[in-house]
Order: sequence, then C-alpha cells, then structure tokens
Amino acid sequence: PAGVNADLLCTVAHPDDESFGMGSVLAMAATGGARVVVICATRGESGDDATGQSRTTTELGAARELELRRAAQELGLAEVEVLDFADSGWDGPTPAGALVDGGHAVVDVVLQALTRHQPQVVVTMDPSGSDGHRDHAAIGAATTAAFWHYHSTSGSASLYHWCLVRSLMDRWAAERGLEAGVYAAQPLGRLDADVTTRLDTSALLESRRSAIAAHATQASPFNGLSADLEIAFLTKDHLVRVVPPWTGGPTERALVGLDRAARLPDVLLAEGMATGALGKLAGTGIEHPVVPASGQRQGSGNHES
Repeated sequence: PAGVNADLLCTVAHPDDESFGMGSVLAMAATGGARVVVICATRGESGDDATGQSRTTTELGAARELELRRAAQELGLAEVEVLDFADSGWDGPTPAGALVDGGHAVVDVVLQALTRHQPQVVVTMDPSGSDGHRDHAAIGAATTAAFWHYHSTSGSASLYHWCLVRSLMDRWAAERGLEAGVYAAQPLGRLDADVTTRLDTSALLESRRSAIAAHATQASPFNGLSADLEIAFLTKDHLVRVVPPWTGGPTERALVGLDRAARLPDVLLAEGMATGALGKLAGTGIEHPVVPASGQRQGSGNHES
C-alpha cells in the first residue's frame, strides 16, 4: 500500500526464485512481523512448463506470475511486484528486453523500488553467478548498484547476497550425476568460506514446501534428492553480508536491520568473513564495493558464537 514501508525487500530474477531460493528467509522475516516485499524482474517465460499446458511463452509467463503470487501467500509476503524485463534464458541469443542486457535500465527500476518502499534490509541473488544462471547474476549486480545510490540517502539500510554454497552444490551435482549440460559448465556455489550469515530456518520447512509446490509449471531442483540433502537445502540458508561490511568478531543473531524492524524468531545463526573489495558490477559500468572473489578475505575471519 502507498505510504507503507517495507522492512525487507528482496529482488529475484524469475518466479520460483523466491521459493526455490530464499523462500525460508522471507518466510522467517514475515513470521517475525516484518513487512516483506518481493520484486521479480521477469515472468520466467523462457523456461519450460512441466505441466505441458502452456502453448506460448506469453501463456507460460502469465502462469508463472500467478504461481509467484500464490507462493507469496504461502510465505506470508506483503507485496509482489513483477517488472517487464524479458527472461534471458540459460544461454544463447537473448530476446529483446532481456534482463541480462538491461544494464542501467535495471538499476534504475530497482532504485525506484527501493526509494518507493524504503526497506531496512535488502536481499538479492549472488551477483558472482555462482549458481550458473546469468539472470540471477544480473539482478544481483543491478540491485547492488541500485543499493549504493539508495544507501547514500537512507543511511542505515543493510544489503545481503543470498547464495548456494559449494559444499551443498557439490553434493547436489553428485546425486544428480551431472556430467554435461548447463549445470556442469562451471563449479557451482559460493565457497563456504565466503558466507557471513547462516540462518537455521527449519521452523519454516512446511511453509517453504508449500511455496515450492505452488510453482506447478516448474520442476523443483530438490525432487529426487536424498532426504538428508533435501533437508540441508530447505532448512539452512546462507548469505553474504555486504553492508554493513563484515569485520569479524562475534556472529550476528539476525539480519542487520530486521533486528530493529521486527521481532524475529530466535533461530537465526550467523558466521562471517570480511567483505568490501572494489568490483565492477556486470552490465552497469558502475564501480562499488562488492563481495570479494571467492577465497579473498580481510579482517579476522569466521567466528562462531
């Protein structure tokens, strides 16, 4: 609603990223009383339809947007906005208006959303491309660039990159038997040592599963996994804190900003390393502090409480 600020704003590339990805983080914040808003850059129309019912990309995009809104209800989200960028697809030539080609246009639209919603916490996807999808990296980079402009006026907001960690993705690839295809082209996942924040989201497992099930057109990446690996994915979330920069010391007990905005369940666990290397954000031409390349550190490193 107009005039109502978000406590947490999350940006994603496609419908299902909010559920297959950071769904438990969003549900945890909402359960604790935070007003959570999701900005989805595309309608995911370049994907496949597991039901076989969509005859065109337009139909698939409409179906996936509806699924996104249903999943948002399962997660307890306050608001969903869908932008009009085109789904770039995994690889190959991009369609007109593709997210991965958006550059400054994506930054500008995300900045408008940040200014409109005035969040205390911003969560986006890993801009390093560690999960293999170019759109995920694009929205992460654009959101990070937009955040620096927003932060210059908001002052106290925090920024996190949600990510999949290498140790889990190695297990996932092994169980899938991946030897070729888009997932096998590069190592998947951020190095575990890069992670600054680990959240125990096991209390939100059923909400997460309900949100995943809302995406009927999409095959869940967790289908067919061993029970212990599925639980590992669905009950632990990993993030890299960009702002405020991590300087080591005792681990944080909540996402910075949400501890002020809402009372969260006391199941947040975190550990971290330093951030703050200078890097150029893909497609924007803007240089800002971002997470260092995997394995690069500063400060005193990880400490568990």
